[in-house]
This record gives sequence, C-alpha cells and structure tokens, in this order.
Amino acid sequence: MAALLLFAPATYAQADSVKTAVIKVTNLHCNNDMPTIKKRLLNNDGIDEVTYSGINGETSVFTIVYHTSVTSQEQIEKAIETTPGCDDKNSTPYRVRKENGRKKKAHE
Repeated sequence: MAALLLFAPATYAQADSVKTAVIKVTNLHCNNDMPTIKKRLLNNDGIDEVTYSGINGETSVFTIVYHTSVTSQEQIEKAIETTPGCDDKNSTPYRVRKENGRKKKAHE
C-alpha cells in the first residue's frame, strides 16, 4: 500500500497539463465587455491567465491559459457565453465563434 501512495501524486501530476486556448468572442459592443469576460474567467478554478485583443468590429480574441485537470475549453466557452453583459446583467450577449476547420488551413 505504501508503494501506491508514493506513486499516486506522480500519476495525478501527469494527468494535468497546461494548455492555451485562443477563442474568438463576438457580440462585443464596448470596451467594458472584454474586462467583464476576463474577470468571469479568472474567477474559475484552473484558469491561470486571460488576455484579449481590442475590439475588431464586434469581435475580440481571448487567449486563456488553463489546467486540463480542472477545466476544459468547452467549460471555458460555456463560461464566456453565460457571462452577463456589462450593460444589462440579465442578458448573456457574448458568443464564441467556431472556426470549423478554417483555423487548421490558416496554419498549414
């Protein structure tokens, strides 16, 4: 049993990895939208860092550094889309733009 206890922490550490997600968010209408989303994300466990670009049209690009043992990109996207708007706390206006393969072609 002692051998299992010695190896258990190493197994857990290998299950965790740090990843970076680059997510385009739409329906942004003012400069307060990005900090609102950033604050919401940083309040979630497993997210270490959030940066964002300025608004281009109604879109901004968020770069999120997170731990896979605690959260996933799908959970991060859900957190973005359920963030209340900065002007109307009863609305959830932000949407994640899915790339559907165009992203892969751009990097090939």
